[in-house]
Amino acid sequence: MSYRVTYTVEAKATAEALAPARRQLLERGLAKLALDPYHKASSHIGTHEDDRRAQVAPGLLIEYVVAHGLLVVVVVEIFDEVLLSDE
Repeated sequence: MSYRVTYTVEAKATAEALAPARRQLLERGLAKLALDPYHKASSHIGTHEDDRRAQVAPGLLIEYVVAHGLLVVVVVEIFDEVLLSDE
């Protein structure tokens, strides 16, 4: 069974702001998680097994919830952005 991937408004805005190459990496990682949202590369957060986190590409971490055939991306975190900026 493949889960349908959807985003919260905030996560969608972050994903859409990514450079095209980074967005493709995000989509590829999400496609793999859609096949198995409990993949060994993911981990649960908090006390509920369906609240998950995974690094889907270098520098891209997502937090998501699995429910009723959906994989809902709640957070897209770009954690290498500070290292790449000139500021």
